[in-house]
Amino acid sequence: MIPPCVEEEEQVFREIAGKELTGMRDEQVTKETIMEDLTKLGISRGDKIVLHSNLRKLAKSRILVKLPECGADCLIEAFLDQVGSEGILCVPTFTNAFVSHSSGPAGQVFDPNTTPSRVGSITNAVLERPERVRSLHPTHPWAAIGKDAAEFVEGHEKVSTFGRDSICGRMYDWDSKIVWLGTTGTTNTTTHFAEDWMDMPYMTTEKAMVKDGDRDKMVTVYRSPSGPRDFYRDGCKLDKLLDTWNIKTIGKIHRATVTVMRHREFMDCLLKAMIDDPCLLLKDDKDDAYHTQFHELNREHIEKLKKDHGGTHGIMSHLRCN
Repeated sequence: MIPPCVEEEEQVFREIAGKELTGMRDEQVTKETIMEDLTKLGISRGDKIVLHSNLRKLAKSRILVKLPECGADCLIEAFLDQVGSEGILCVPTFTNAFVSHSSGPAGQVFDPNTTPSRVGSITNAVLERPERVRSLHPTHPWAAIGKDAAEFVEGHEKVSTFGRDSICGRMYDWDSKIVWLGTTGTTNTTTHFAEDWMDMPYMTTEKAMVKDGDRDKMVTVYRSPSGPRDFYRDGCKLDKLLDTWNIKTIGKIHRATVTVMRHREFMDCLLKAMIDDPCLLLKDDKDDAYHTQFHELNREHIEKLKKDHGGTHGIMSHLRCN
């Protein structure tokens, strides 16, 4: 069954398509044309892909509505064929399973087999595939396809939301590639990993609901990314810094702008940048009460980490990073 959120997005596509100009030459979107673009972006056999996506950016709506699930299946098949049997395709499949709306999206009881993703039609199309494996964190689960997918996602429910000893750490250890397809850094969940791994003061402990056999059970989730961030907007401090790191490959898949980065390179640069500037991911607006309350706490926290571990190199070694 196609989740309601996917059906709603397909209806939006159809409505937009009806308003687009006619008489224009249709652009052909196929698995093969997508794979050609993936090759140009350096995506190859064996790659472990962490995909953040906006399907609407791939092509004009009048083209996408002609494809099954508006092109989501075609795109997924292209990635899977491109990375081959040794590769992995991984997507976020985050939920609305918080107990309180003040903590985050709420109202669902998490069941890994039936709870839809709240982060896009491509992620729900991945969940519809029988070979996918989903991690068991109630609010921020991921789904993966590939020979080693089960090992990739295992144990997520036993640690913090973006824990180093979970799929989030394996993205680093397995040298995965982050792909933004039609998206920007505002959707880059990996940025939260650094906040979790360094246990930043503004990460919170929250409650979520999970399905436990025939009953619903409340569980605790740790280091949850509650509250606003500076990087939730384009043109943020992190965006400007990222441009100086020279780790991005930028190209196109049809009409969508695509950015590719190695997860390990991004995390190494980000962690060091946060050690240098503990408030990098927060706003500098002195009138913003949420952010200003954490500025001094962040600085004190990083200074303690430096003292405990012997500076930047020691912190990175403690985190098992370069």
